[in-house]
Amino acid sequence: MRPAPEAENEKERLDALYQLDVLDTEAEDVFDDFTRIASQICDTPIALISLIDDKRQWFKSKFGLNASQTNKNIAFCSHAILQDEVFEINDALKDERFFDNPLVTSEPYIRFYAGAPLISSEGHAVGTLCAISDKPKSLTEYQRETLAILGRAVIDHLELRYKNRQLALVSQRKTDFLSTISHELRTPLNAIITLNELMLEEASETPLPEKFVQYMNHINYSGKRLMELVNSVLDLNKAEAGKMELSPVTIDSSTFFASIEGVMRPKAENKSIDLSFHLSDDLPSVLYADESKLSRIIFNLLGNAIKFTSQHQWVRLTVSCAEGYLVLTVADGGVGIAKQDMDVLFDKFTQVGRQKEIEGSGLGLAITKALVELMEGTIELDSEPQKGTTVTVSLPLKPMVENTMHEQAPVTQAENAGSYNTQAHILVVEDNLINQEVAKAVFESLELTIDIVESGEQAVRQTKHTHYDLIFMDLNLPGIDGWEAVEQIRLHDTQTPVVVLSATVLDTGESKLASRGVQGFVTKPIEITTLIDVLVNVIPAH
Repeated sequence: MRPAPEAENEKERLDALYQLDVLDTEAEDVFDDFTRIASQICDTPIALISLIDDKRQWFKSKFGLNASQTNKNIAFCSHAILQDEVFEINDALKDERFFDNPLVTSEPYIRFYAGAPLISSEGHAVGTLCAISDKPKSLTEYQRETLAILGRAVIDHLELRYKNRQLALVSQRKTDFLSTISHELRTPLNAIITLNELMLEEASETPLPEKFVQYMNHINYSGKRLMELVNSVLDLNKAEAGKMELSPVTIDSSTFFASIEGVMRPKAENKSIDLSFHLSDDLPSVLYADESKLSRIIFNLLGNAIKFTSQHQWVRLTVSCAEGYLVLTVADGGVGIAKQDMDVLFDKFTQVGRQKEIEGSGLGLAITKALVELMEGTIELDSEPQKGTTVTVSLPLKPMVENTMHEQAPVTQAENAGSYNTQAHILVVEDNLINQEVAKAVFESLELTIDIVESGEQAVRQTKHTHYDLIFMDLNLPGIDGWEAVEQIRLHDTQTPVVVLSATVLDTGESKLASRGVQGFVTKPIEITTLIDVLVNVIPAH
């Protein structure tokens, strides 16, 4: 037996192999398909994708063989990687290099071997696609050529696999970074927006210089604009990462669209724009959809239409049903879009034509498109400069889940304004000193007193000897995080409602929150109306 010599560029060859990050990974269908095809093409009982490291040959895929690896010194493939073309042994017993090889004299009793080297894009042979038989034979020219082609396809897939894994890693790092940045931005914004709103409320009853109130209004506007941008970047990133989920609920159609009209009408009236809503008679009285995401789509489209429509023009929303689809059409008499700009209109951070002169991040339509696609719908745009724009969104009408038909409608602030228990004993878990002051100010404005602890461990200890009617839990905490704190609290207290109060944005339904022992979620910066809704639902007045 004659072991194969090392390749002249062995170090570089091994570096190329290790860079693929494929050794000792699980079997994958795409590579198993290659070995199956190689076996069929070459008419052999065994086919392998063999990768050669410094001591062994390891099989990424094996057809007709149970072993997962062998010693490098006895590997036929160690010889094959030194060749540029298919390496073929017609009868191993007649070859002085292999006649006494253990793989020839015992299982699998190799007589015939043909291996196509797997040569990387940088020219390094990292392994082979080989066909093996226990009977002597020769490949036809067609079989040799096909085996070589399959070998090139295997290395292409190995390199593509590596690139995809790298892209996934980069994407995850980007997601983690944006999530961290979002949290870090929301923490100071929570103080800026919430405290400023409380001061504006006080200003309505306290004489202040007019310019002070004007400054506070500017702060309020700017803070909310920044928050919109943070939310938009985070939403788009979550959609691209496939981490945005749908939480469909039953929606009363007339109430839903009336609410949207109520929000958008003042924006239109500020620009003297005629805003009209037209609901088709065939629109179901109840829809089953993710209410938050559906409203986001409509708000984005109407907001864009109003933004890019001149004074005394018109914007119209038409809602209808056609062939199992909910069809939303937003048309306007605005500036329109040039044909050359329409192809990039849905790209991230893109503004085109005269839109560049108007305030905005260029994320609205990109997010709208991502949400539409998440809901398995389509979005189409038709526009002409100076003649307006029409955007049509088609969303499949989803059948309602049976148990949702009988769900009790949630209690809303409008129905129970102020009907929460002002005597409730509340614990807030918050590590940031400024946010502690914000929490005190917010709850004081709602005539509620609170206890505050700075960590999850303190919350667990506090709840063991003090009864609370409600716990607000931050997630990013020193030591154990908020989820772990809730889990530990639930070991001795299964009754006290817990509401997440965090700058970390969660995109999850109520059932998933409940499965983790949580009854609600409030995002920082705190919206007073949202907080009141939670209080009304969780600690209603008796």
